[in-house]
Amino acid sequence: MKAALLALGITLSAPYQCGTEPNERPREDTAPKALWVLAEKFDKEGNSSARETTLNQLIEVYPSSRYAGRARQALGMPSRKGDSDDESTEKGSGDEDPEQGDD
Repeated sequence: MKAALLALGITLSAPYQCGTEPNERPREDTAPKALWVLAEKFDKEGNSSARETTLNQLIEVYPSSRYAGRARQALGMPSRKGDSDDESTEKGSGDEDPEQGDD
C-alpha cells in the first residue's frame, strides 16, 4: 500500500511534458551548438586546424542544423538551400544564438 502511494505521489509530482503534434519535430540544437561554440573557442585560441575539423564535423553530422549553415559560410562553402542563418553570421560576431528572436 505504501509503495503504491509513493509511486502515485512521484507520478503526480513529475514535471508536465508539453505535447507536440505528431508531425512536429522538436528543435534540439544542443550538440550542433556545442560544436559551433567549440569551433569559436579554437578560433579565439588561434587553432585553425582544430576549428576547421570541428566545423567540418558539424556539417557532416548535423547537415540540416542551423549551425551547419554558419559553419559552411565560415569555411567559405556554398550554402545549402534552406540555410536561413547566412545573413546573421555576416552581421554578428558569431557568438549570437541563432534562436534569439524566434518565438
